[in-house]
Amino acid sequence: ASQVISAEEIHRAGATSLPEALRLAPNLQVAQANSSQWAISARGFNNILANKLLVMIDGRSVYTPLYGGVFWDAQDVVLDDIDRIEVVSGPGGALWGANAVNGVINVVTRNSAQTQGLLAQAAAGSELRSLGTLRYGGELNEDLHYRVYAKGFERDATVNVDGGNANDDWHMGQGGFRLDWQPGADLLTLQADLYQGRPNPDGTTAIDASGGNLLGRWQRTLSASADLQLQM
Repeated sequence: ASQVISAEEIHRAGATSLPEALRLAPNLQVAQANSSQWAISARGFNNILANKLLVMIDGRSVYTPLYGGVFWDAQDVVLDDIDRIEVVSGPGGALWGANAVNGVINVVTRNSAQTQGLLAQAAAGSELRSLGTLRYGGELNEDLHYRVYAKGFERDATVNVDGGNANDDWHMGQGGFRLDWQPGADLLTLQADLYQGRPNPDGTTAIDASGGNLLGRWQRTLSASADLQLQM
């Protein structure tokens, strides 16, 4: 059971975050617990500590060793950079490895050669108080392309059952780059992200959430049906 969420579907849905985009996959259960926390799983047994779903961004596993699940508030990408989201539901541990008991989510972003020029976005509202994205893609030569970006948002608090304020409003900022070099049959990619935010899941004490990642990948196309890939 597999689904592919295309870039066009994400754009037309008006999603403002990765969890919202995952609602487009009928083989996933996606629920928002509060302003910053999401419960996402496949095959039932869904809660914010669900830990049997392998989630990858460009082949990089994003689960936390703390409990084997995903902190969805720390997984933020420029949605216009996504090429597709592949969702496979069902046991896949033998093929995919750790955490793939209930399925696999793989977010695949576009090559930087496909995101040339300037992108600027801004939004404001009552729940999504503010959102801004600035991205620029350029060419160093015909084989070497890059993009850099910065984005941030501020989200309002949710409302309790009794109508009171849950005091779980929060904000997050993130920046990064991607570099793609494609001489002939080889493709070398280097990309990185840094983020910092203040989620407040229990409405009492905001948490300092910060981190980053660095990904390097070499891929060689051998034929129309075969390739080699090395990633770290």
